[in-house]
Amino acid sequence: MSQSAEHTTTDIALAVAARRDAGSVALAGAGTEFLFYEAAGGLVREGYRIPRSREFNTVNNNGVPAGLLQRQEMALARWAADNGVPSAAAIDLTIQDSIPVLILEVLDDDGSELDSAALGSVVASMHGLPVPDFPLVAQAGRPWDDRIVHRLEERYARLRIRHSLPVLPPTATLQAILDAGGHEVCLIHMDLRRQNVRVQKGQLLSIFDWSNALAAPPELEIARIQEYAVIKENGIDYPAFLKGYSKAGGSIDVGGPCWTIFGLDAAVMLAGVFDSVAPDPELREHFLSRVRTLAGDL
Repeated sequence: MSQSAEHTTTDIALAVAARRDAGSVALAGAGTEFLFYEAAGGLVREGYRIPRSREFNTVNNNGVPAGLLQRQEMALARWAADNGVPSAAAIDLTIQDSIPVLILEVLDDDGSELDSAALGSVVASMHGLPVPDFPLVAQAGRPWDDRIVHRLEERYARLRIRHSLPVLPPTATLQAILDAGGHEVCLIHMDLRRQNVRVQKGQLLSIFDWSNALAAPPELEIARIQEYAVIKENGIDYPAFLKGYSKAGGSIDVGGPCWTIFGLDAAVMLAGVFDSVAPDPELREHFLSRVRTLAGDL
């Protein structure tokens, strides 16, 4: 797909809707890798998640076929629904013009402020579930600790080309810190923010966009949410989130060097995003400062 991706994906959405007698189609959302269309007028309101390209070459997904992420999204949406985690129904995965299109139930969002304590409660319940038997794209076939160290070093090296940052400890040291933690793993979403949920009157209706999901310690997710909460558009009240998480039985260890590495993983990713993918000087400097502080603490 080309620079006219939006036009091309619109054609694909129209063709899928015509095949399914679904009626009129409108663009409802756009992200870095996917666009989302809503179709109305058929027996069921449904949405079409359509990739911008057949293969992604982004910061998070380098050389990843879109079909892999679509199959994962469908599998994890169904896993969530089966286990009481708020989710829109994954209806079908179809191919249109060689492009994998995920068909999802449409749930309305009233634009209200997300109840962060309610989100914390849902996440605590999710973290208590068995990890689904499904290979996760972001895991890249590696144990969680090896994956985190590898991507941290890779992203950190890219940042150091453009910015003055302290030297990270050796790979073996980072690995030993994580190995010594004795962590239990669970399914973590790794991109929880207002943009990736549907809300009615503050209450969570569905979680979506599972592209970054990992089987890893819950602390890795919580550390990311703590960093996300700085960004106003993410709509997260971190203290309220923690209160809801704890009240629902969630428990995390926020002390020691493992927590520092988890926070650094999030801060490095966000510094990279606001440095190049979505340039924002103020947020870039905030997260570069966080990177320097956390790296220094190691």
